[in-house]
Amino acid sequence: MATITSAGAGSGIDMESIISASISAKKAQLQQPVITKKTNAQTTLSGVGQLKSAISSFTSILDELSKSGVFNKRKVSITQDADDPILNVETKSGASNGQYNITVNKLAKTSRQEGVFDSSTTAIATADGQLTFKAGSKEFTVDVKAGDTLQNIRKSINSNGDNFGLSANIINTSDGKAKLVIDSGVSGDTNNLTITSSNAELKIFETGATESKMAQTQAASSAEIDVDGNILKSDTNTFDDTVQDLKITLLRTSDKDTSGNLKSNKVDITTDKTSIKELVQKFIDGYNTLADKATELGKRNTIVAGESQDDGGALAGDSTTRIIKSYLSNSISSASTESSTFSTIFEIGITMDNKGKLSLNSDDFSDALDKNYDQVVALFGGTNGVAGKMTAGLKDYTKTGGLLSQRQDSLNTELRSVAQKESDITALMLKYETSLRAQYGNLDTMLTKMNQSASSLSLLSSL
Repeated sequence: MATITSAGAGSGIDMESIISASISAKKAQLQQPVITKKTNAQTTLSGVGQLKSAISSFTSILDELSKSGVFNKRKVSITQDADDPILNVETKSGASNGQYNITVNKLAKTSRQEGVFDSSTTAIATADGQLTFKAGSKEFTVDVKAGDTLQNIRKSINSNGDNFGLSANIINTSDGKAKLVIDSGVSGDTNNLTITSSNAELKIFETGATESKMAQTQAASSAEIDVDGNILKSDTNTFDDTVQDLKITLLRTSDKDTSGNLKSNKVDITTDKTSIKELVQKFIDGYNTLADKATELGKRNTIVAGESQDDGGALAGDSTTRIIKSYLSNSISSASTESSTFSTIFEIGITMDNKGKLSLNSDDFSDALDKNYDQVVALFGGTNGVAGKMTAGLKDYTKTGGLLSQRQDSLNTELRSVAQKESDITALMLKYETSLRAQYGNLDTMLTKMNQSASSLSLLSSL
């Protein structure tokens, strides 16, 4: 008997369709609960990931707000020409409100040496030597080689690895000569530049030597300001903490009045309520965003006319969203131990509507800042303020081993189990198909023999 290559080939019955339908039905029966479980686990895992990400975004804001001094925002106002300013004033974390009258008497200057040489390209040195440059406590030495020109020496000075900021330049004059200009880069009353040499030939560069071609054209000097009648000096044009918690940078000397006297510039340092409001608004926006995300993820399917609309969130019915929302609500409602004036944030102009969303009453918040600035800062800032405590608590949920991480681990374990079941079903279906084909192969063989017998009988009866 010929080999049957497909079910029903012998009998003429379309057994392949029957087998395919049976396999499909069996596969659907076995896979449907697995697919449902897999889809649900993947959806939940995605939802947990979204919630975890939303919490991390909010804790980044809280971390910023809980840093020491972040709420110590000061606004600096200076009576000066905005297009041609005299000084710049920056506040530090410990700065307090105040008023100062500041006069810039003079700016700091660096020391400068200049000398005229016949040429910049003619060899100056016939033997090796050294030049040493010193300004205040700073010093470095340059090697001069036999045959070096003024250009060579300039290059060696500027490229020296120990150079403390000194610069050497050559100006080619109209009479064909070369002027060497050396600026120390170091200011301050006692920091004049000195140049010494290691041999007689190089004394043409040495400060004060009779053979020297160099002469001081600008002496180093300190900056000087008058702050409310107090004369202050600095080696540079920056006064850092000379006035406590202020950094004052001089840009030019003060303007003169009609009598030729220098005029003072009024500096006002006040609480920067706008910047502080922005910080608090950032907190409110971050809180609302996280709360909205938790609500979105935990939303249950809407039922219309008894039919589910399948519009629920990825964590519909999951307890994690309720836990996070409950924590948020409890955190901002808990009484503060840091402020002696305010118990909660709802006493400084922050309100909550019936949907749990926060908002800021600008006038009430400004009033709280004006009357109790330190207490507002104590309420919000620092590791034990609202922001610090909240970020610590939320990070407990997202850290390794925390609630959300445990939930992710559990779901990933479930998905691995589902993957194994899918593999088991695939193996089972192969066995099922083999069994079906054997059964239908036998049936096809039997039917083929029956058809052959019937044909033979019909032939005999016709004789």
